Amino acid sequence: MKTAIYGNKTRIIPREPDGDAFFQIYSGGMRAAELMDKTWYIGPILENGHACSKGTMSRSELQSFLKHYRFKFVAFQIIGWTDGDYHCSWSPFIPGQTKHMLSPADLWSNIRANLAQNRTKSDLRSLGQPTYEKIAAILDSHTDVERVSASISLSLRNLDISVEQICDFYNEKLTNHLALGHLEGIRSSSSLDNNLYAYVHSFFMHLGAARDYIAAFCSIRIGKDPKTIDSFAKLIDTLRSEHVERDEILKIFLAKGYIKNKETSSTKFETSGWMKEATDLRNEFMHRRPFGERFLEKMGFAEPVDRDLGLYRYKRPIIINDKEEDALEIIIDHYRKMTDLCSIISNKCGFDASITTLTDEDIISYRESK
Repeated sequence: MKTAIYGNKTRIIPREPDGDAFFQIYSGGMRAAELMDKTWYIGPILENGHACSKGTMSRSELQSFLKHYRFKFVAFQIIGWTDGDYHCSWSPFIPGQTKHMLSPADLWSNIRANLAQNRTKSDLRSLGQPTYEKIAAILDSHTDVERVSASISLSLRNLDISVEQICDFYNEKLTNHLALGHLEGIRSSSSLDNNLYAYVHSFFMHLGAARDYIAAFCSIRIGKDPKTIDSFAKLIDTLRSEHVERDEILKIFLAKGYIKNKETSSTKFETSGWMKEATDLRNEFMHRRPFGERFLEKMGFAEPVDRDLGLYRYKRPIIINDKEEDALEIIIDHYRKMTDLCSIISNKCGFDASITTLTDEDIISYRESK
């Protein structure tokens, strides 16, 4: 016997119309939205007691304005809906680079895809009647390089999402402070803060994961098993001078000061520089205490930047070595260094990081959807 759905009221669940928007994301809760080609709005700005978006500026004017007030550029973001389906593209800004269309996560995904395409092409073509299960079995019989490249890509993508969520939080909180008149450093909190604790925890977790998968990738290059050498600490314990001398990626670590010769040994190495700093901070928030545990971390505030212009920035304290810093500023610094490192390595590793192309011969099965 069927159970009836009681009631006679029906409401259609709304679907967003097709559309997209292009943003530039900055520190402090600021962001810019492209109104039309090369014309931008910026916000939130305080005007007549309201949080507003103001414009318009050219791209060069926008970048000059925000640089003048020391807002850091975080990422390019494209969002939109197609047939009601939400999509988002996020590409971190890496200082010194001029092209940002492909993010480091994209580059490592391309490496994995191109390796897999070369490996599986003949096996997929030989399938008589392809099924999802047969195709999956072939695709999942990946090499160590494929597997680790995919893991680097996914970790970087998770890192992107964490930073995107933190920036969204900052933007919403800055807008709320301006709209409610909570200015001049007045500190406040809400239940939404619990989300920020999770986003920051996620950032440091995925920062460590990307670091360790890069280490596993390096272990393959020096002839070690990535299932055994699966962390940066284990890689460092394994490294010897002859490994670094003949590997381009390890030379990059050495040149950037992320590893250095151990004082007590002529052939061994230890973690140093930014890599040590990032590892220590990751261990702090993953093992010793969660972000949000300290009293000062439980409230944020809007700090005036230029009162005449209605320009403010949101700040959320994070306590590091008993010193109050801004959480997003700290995260941007580590985010930039990790994405820069992974971008450089993708171009130096000797594998194809270009966008995978498909021809008619690569299509082994298709299904029409109504």
